[in-house]
Amino acid sequence: MFAQVGRQPDAAPHARRITVNKETSMTVQSRRNVLKLIGAASLLPVATPSLARQGLNGRLRIAMQDLRTELDPLHSRSTALVSFRVLESIYDKLFGIDYANGGQLRPMLAESIETEDSVIFRVRLRQGVKFHDGEELTADDVSFTFGPERMLKKNAPGYGVGQITFPSMAEVKVIDRHTVEFVTKAPDPVFPKRLTSYGGGIVSKSAFLQTPDFDKWARSPVGAGPYRVVEAIENSHIRLEAHAEYWGGRPPLESIEFRAIREPAARVAGLRAGDFDIITTISPDQFESITADPRLEIVGGDTMSFRTLIYDSRTNEVLRDPRIRRALNLAIDREGMVKSIWHGRVSIPRSHQHPAYGDLYNSDRPIPAYDPERAKQLLSEAGYNGEKIIFKSVGNYYTAEFAETQIMTAMWNATGLNVEIQIKENWSQIEDEQPRWINNSSDGTYYPDPAASFATRWGSKSAFQTSGYWTNERFNELETTLLTALDPSERRLAYQEMLDIFDQIDPPGTVLHSLAEFFGKRSDITWAPTPTGLLNFRPGAFKA
Repeated sequence: MFAQVGRQPDAAPHARRITVNKETSMTVQSRRNVLKLIGAASLLPVATPSLARQGLNGRLRIAMQDLRTELDPLHSRSTALVSFRVLESIYDKLFGIDYANGGQLRPMLAESIETEDSVIFRVRLRQGVKFHDGEELTADDVSFTFGPERMLKKNAPGYGVGQITFPSMAEVKVIDRHTVEFVTKAPDPVFPKRLTSYGGGIVSKSAFLQTPDFDKWARSPVGAGPYRVVEAIENSHIRLEAHAEYWGGRPPLESIEFRAIREPAARVAGLRAGDFDIITTISPDQFESITADPRLEIVGGDTMSFRTLIYDSRTNEVLRDPRIRRALNLAIDREGMVKSIWHGRVSIPRSHQHPAYGDLYNSDRPIPAYDPERAKQLLSEAGYNGEKIIFKSVGNYYTAEFAETQIMTAMWNATGLNVEIQIKENWSQIEDEQPRWINNSSDGTYYPDPAASFATRWGSKSAFQTSGYWTNERFNELETTLLTALDPSERRLAYQEMLDIFDQIDPPGTVLHSLAEFFGKRSDITWAPTPTGLLNFRPGAFKA
């Protein structure tokens, strides 16, 4: 589980100054009630034990349930957990989140960020950082990464994803070779944290402009992370090699190979046979087959992200009535599902929120209710007459997805709903075929704030709303307050009312449980995933 982020004192409405730098690591409030959110020492490298001693010989082999060979953080096909796990090794961001120390902001490619009004943010860059091609990273590269050619203009290749991850950004200015200034459309209380998200990976301007098109660039990008792309073969593998001039010190691995192995049993068999060193997305029913071998073990668990369902209430008549969607939610026995499938190893959040959100978190909000009798009553009130409802799934993209799909379908049908499972070959079939009905999904949370996943997944700029699954006018009005108010109490009120709409009034989907991520690995490799479920192989990731 995550350490809870410390509560911050309220800011004076016209005297707010945020300073994050590499020297200090505490939060204080001045006599004039001026808020300072201070970052900590930069993410400097720490000693890495000999990997030869751990039997790796510099090479790591990872089997994953899927791969996306478009390796730009703003590519539309890269907005998935399987992509983020690979991108984490290719790109560095300006800042990171240190979950081991209360979720504080930590400098990475940048050394400091300052603002007095939460509209203009001045960032000072670390000097001497080299891209994978040996060129120096400067303010021009940072400005280009977030600028009009790549992200801000409507015809820019990264515009769609950029609008989700950086909805407030208006302009990026180069001040000097190592200083940039970000300007937002309105006050943004979480802008520094946005820079830690998946869209924040810094790219080489010159390398980008020399590539003929965005898709070709995405298959062989140039970043400044600890590893560079060597090969990316669709439906097969992605191979990375160490970036010898990495600013954080020599990476601990010489190469990493991510291989697509879709069947969970095949990943387990490959781990047991010694073909892989780490495998992803392990379900509890596979634990024993791994831990029975003393050479292997399970790591991972709860993350700050959410396993969800999404409902298409706009392209079919049946789900248009919110009472049907409320009935679907009430008919799910989440506690029973967690006990039977997960053996109690995952948690059920109090709606779409996490304790790491600090002042915005409501510990009194109940977990989603299980009330099949009320579900039947709502179906009767809605005049439901057994019309077929389709539940689309790709099988086992998510851990235990098919088992959960079967259990939920049985629960729904037991309350009088007529739900049928359709297994699809890929996500395009689920998202493009209309009506889209019910889909499995997840909401990744990569910094501790509801802006990180709740707004980006369900809000007005999200693909969910813009592609026509659902919309709610009041929800979107409240989103503006959540994303722009500087007073934490205003943000909390708006967020909690948005959760009321999400849970009860007009549910666009529902939270099932935390997005648990379990990994099988060789027991002689002293490594664990990050609390977000991402894969960190930077210096210091392997312990003695």
